Amino acid sequence: MTREEALRRIDIAAAEQLTQLDLSGLGLEELPPEIGKLSNLTQLHLINNQITEIPEVLGKLSNLTLLHLSSNQITEIPEVLGKLSNLTQLDLSYNQITEIPEVLGKLSNLTELHLSYNQITEIPEVLGKLSNLTRLHLGYNQITEIPAVLGKLSNLTELYL
Repeated sequence: MTREEALRRIDIAAAEQLTQLDLSGLGLEELPPEIGKLSNLTQLHLINNQITEIPEVLGKLSNLTLLHLSSNQITEIPEVLGKLSNLTQLDLSYNQITEIPEVLGKLSNLTELHLSYNQITEIPEVLGKLSNLTRLHLGYNQITEIPAVLGKLSNLTELYL
């Protein structure tokens, strides 16, 4: 499966105003810009591709509640994710991410954050802003210190380090 298959699925999703789209396992190296026209999307699955960066166009998908980008080649979490204020689940596990940026603090509706199997070395204070977080998965990184800020996450029911 290829980019053409991804474009075909995007066209169908646009025509039928779908709320969920699965482009997993297509070998995509980048996200087609056409994805930006899918304003009804609430769930986007991009698991097991070769995506190296999250494009700006993703910021147009303001209704997204679930973004699943595990098992790619992503090295950083971009500012554009801060525009996805309705996001409740974000999965970026099994990538090459080295740090958790401040922008994640804008995602106040997040209930699940999956960042296991990356190259993250520290847990930033900004995670303390995610008061709705119930699941935080940070296992299999290079984290050596557990900050007190995690104590602020009163709704947390799962913590994997």
